[in-house]
Formats: sequence, structure tokens, C-alpha cells
Amino acid sequence: MFDINHQGDDMPTITPKPEEMESRIMRFRNLVPKKTRYEGIPPEAFEAIAANTIYQYLAPEGDGGAYRNHPGVRSLDGLTINLCRCPPGDGPALHAHDRTIETFMCMKGEFEIRWGDQGEHSTILEELDLISLPMKVMRKFRNTRTEDSLLLVLIQGANKDVGADVQYASETGDRLAERFGQDVRERIENMGWRFDAELGSLAKS
Repeated sequence: MFDINHQGDDMPTITPKPEEMESRIMRFRNLVPKKTRYEGIPPEAFEAIAANTIYQYLAPEGDGGAYRNHPGVRSLDGLTINLCRCPPGDGPALHAHDRTIETFMCMKGEFEIRWGDQGEHSTILEELDLISLPMKVMRKFRNTRTEDSLLLVLIQGANKDVGADVQYASETGDRLAERFGQDVRERIENMGWRFDAELGSLAKS
């Protein structure tokens, strides 16, 4: 039996059988968009605060939060790998990661990356460009092309954090509740996503 927890430390190499490696392979044809996984959360509510379509390829063993349903390939370390497909003009609401580092790589098309408490700074990622956002920085991205663009998203941190470390401003949660109902907001919060980001710019004013 192939053990995914097999470590090096002077142990001999292993040779998993092809059928044992199947759990380590994620086929695109089998991926289910994240917005369709959660009972009681309309896909439109997910799209209102996140990228239009998010495919999850990999998540840590035992991780919960937004990745607990259909996690894709299970990994050992605190890393998730997602692919965002965004139609023209699409992208998530401004948000921060409190305990994880989020890295974006443009795989197809072009994305504007904005950061800062009001999204006041920006850069453009062309194909195969990459940007890594530090912890506690508000950020968002937007497809600037006239056709669908693809963004690879890696989130790194402790296993318990990578699936439940998204913080939006309180007004984003208020708009979500007004449009879709307080119960939908609470279901999203139960995933570990929060609407209480403490903006440093407000603390300084």
C-alpha cells in the first residue's frame, strides 16, 4: 500500500503501483467548481465575492474550511493549488489573508492585481508573470482581457489555515447579506471566510 506520509530520512525509495498513484492525480475533466459544492450557498453568492470559477487541484491532508468538500489531491504541507477561470472584468472582492501567503501566476490572458486597504496600488500580470502577496495585505484581481483568463493561485501556511484564512471588509458582508440573505452570509462564515478585516489605514486616521 502506498503511504502518502512516507518520509525520506535515509529510508529506501518506494515505487507506487499505477492504481495507487490515482489518488495523487487530478484530472481537469473531474474537477467541480468550488461555487457548486456548498449546500445553502447559491453559486451567485460565491461569485459576488470570489472569482467566477475556482477549481481546486490540491489541499493539505486534514484541511477544513472552504476546502473540505471535494478537496482534490491531498498533500502533506500547508499548500493549496487552485485555478481561477475569470470572464472579462471578473475577479474577487477586496480581501486579505491573515496567516497565509497567496501567490498569483497568470496562465492565460492578463490580470490587474490591486492591493492596499482601498486597492489603491496596482500592477498588470501578463502570461506567465507571478506576484506573491504578503500576509495581512488587502488584495484583489480582475481579468482585463475580452476573453476568459486563467490565474493559478497558491496559498501557503499552516495546514489549519490555508482553507479558512480569507477576510473581507465588513461592508462586503453587509452587501452580501442584503442581496442573498443573512443566512447565506452565515453559511459562508461557517466555511471560515470572515467579514471583519481590520484595515490599518483606518487605525492610522
